[in-house]
Amino acid sequence: MNLQELSAYLESREGLLASGIGWSLVLCFGAAYVCYYLRTIAKKPQLITGNENFCQFLQDQCPVLTEIYYPTVWCWEGHLQTLLRPFITSKPNVQYRNELITATDGGQISLDWFDNHNSIQYPDSSTRPTILLLPGLTGTSKESYILHMIQQSKSLGYRTCLAFA
Repeated sequence: MNLQELSAYLESREGLLASGIGWSLVLCFGAAYVCYYLRTIAKKPQLITGNENFCQFLQDQCPVLTEIYYPTVWCWEGHLQTLLRPFITSKPNVQYRNELITATDGGQISLDWFDNHNSIQYPDSSTRPTILLLPGLTGTSKESYILHMIQQSKSLGYRTCLAFA
């Protein structure tokens, strides 16, 4: 099928969106979804504390807790976010230097270092701040959230160390 045949075929087809009814349905359902989202999904966080003073302290020190939280419009439900995360996350490229330390009891500690040799803020490595990250029991140095934390620390000029026991 060449371009002219495709163009003629598309002109001859009258789909649902080609009619005014189709666009009316799209606008109607879109408006209904926006109303549903604003009335039932977007809410202020609920603070549950055993002490009113502590609740007031949290509100004073973290004013974002008193604001309405607007989750991602197209994926606001937590279970769906968990299912979609592996497919839509980005993974920055980070190169590590590994250091293996043997403890006196025979155990081993693995350290993955991101030295940030190109740090403009801290060109002297002896004064460069170091951030220690503990990825957790099943975490690795290739997890998306770890890679993004390293990118953030890189932008601040810091060195990062990941510790695994």
